[in-house]
Amino acid sequence: MKVFQLIIYNLILCFIIIISLPILLPFALIQKKRKQTFLKRLGVQTIKFDYSQLKPIWVHALSVGEVLSSVPLVKTLSKRWPNQEIIFSASTLTGFEMAQQQVEPYVKEIIYYPYDLLYSVKRMIKVINPKLFILVESDIWPNFLINLYKKNIPSVLVNARLSKESYRGYRLLKWFMQPALETFNGICVQSDEQARRFESFGIDSSNILISGNVKFDQDLHLLSFEELTQLKKDIGLSENIPVIIAGSTHEGEEKIFAEIYSQLKQKTTNLKMIIAPRNPERAKEIQVLLQKYNFTTSLYSKKNFSTKDILIVDQMGILGKLYAVSDIAFVGGSMVPEGGHNPLEPAAMSKPIVFGSDMHDFPEISKQLVKAKAAFQVQNSSELFTIINYLLKNDRISKRCGEKASKIFFENQGAVERTMLFLQNFLGSP
Repeated sequence: MKVFQLIIYNLILCFIIIISLPILLPFALIQKKRKQTFLKRLGVQTIKFDYSQLKPIWVHALSVGEVLSSVPLVKTLSKRWPNQEIIFSASTLTGFEMAQQQVEPYVKEIIYYPYDLLYSVKRMIKVINPKLFILVESDIWPNFLINLYKKNIPSVLVNARLSKESYRGYRLLKWFMQPALETFNGICVQSDEQARRFESFGIDSSNILISGNVKFDQDLHLLSFEELTQLKKDIGLSENIPVIIAGSTHEGEEKIFAEIYSQLKQKTTNLKMIIAPRNPERAKEIQVLLQKYNFTTSLYSKKNFSTKDILIVDQMGILGKLYAVSDIAFVGGSMVPEGGHNPLEPAAMSKPIVFGSDMHDFPEISKQLVKAKAAFQVQNSSELFTIINYLLKNDRISKRCGEKASKIFFENQGAVERTMLFLQNFLGSP
């Protein structure tokens, strides 16, 4: 990035901060997720270890989705280069907490990623002094990348994707974003389409590897018959009881499911439902909503599902295994404009999948599943009711869809290994 562009970028950034400060500061001091992250992301956070000589690999993931994508990468990095320390960062509180659950055993330390302010960026880069910076999927910021480049610290973007919205936004801000993208020493993209999008910013095709999507390489534990039986017993779910699960739901989707569940219960005997909100802190709020529909509910932490209609998940990190007890899986964030969530967890569990019209965060995966007739995409609540009712009444078709979903999941693995081979250019052979 030319000096003039960098100056303009930072002047605009300062202007936005100044006019936003009266609004942002109260949120930073009061709102829980801002209060816990604000100062740390400014660069005022305690670093446990002296990294000046360690020169760790710095892996960064924006939030929960990106953290989950990074898990197979981090695990493989730690095994492939066991003498190389890894430091991990996330930008959001929920991402940080998910990282503590998922990657803590494989890394030296977990920190917050700095805001793209010169002081914050320079301080954290100086303190960490990484050998290599690995960015997972997104969260591209000019100041941070330019300062890495100035210090001759290589950076690689892995599992890279630009959603349609991000792509349009980056095109509008091309004057700033193209120089930032050009600092990457390599970009491992999820698909041919993603490669073309990055090439449109002038990125040399020789610096782009079509590695595939690392989400297919999730280290998911497939439950044995005994484990599945025990899980059902633990949550109080009897055998041969039909269950639909709504995973990673957002506000508005629980109301939709409350309404269609009322209709489905009239058509399917003993039908139960599990709702796992994207933010488990919303569990009690959802419980209040569902009780207005006269449903009996229980929280997962109470494990008292046997006499209830609906189980509401109030803990993180357990949705994956709960898909195993379901007959049909709905992927949330798709009936509302949130971009959808990862449909591969239910696919790995051989479940027929349903999602709404907005899956722009998983465009290739969702299209692939729909094309293979392993998943169904609906446009509204009426279609959602129709397809779930159809799958409940047609067990053979439902199972066939689940088998196709599982086949797609396992046939598309290998992105992590291709990414590791690419990273050898910076880390050397193991």
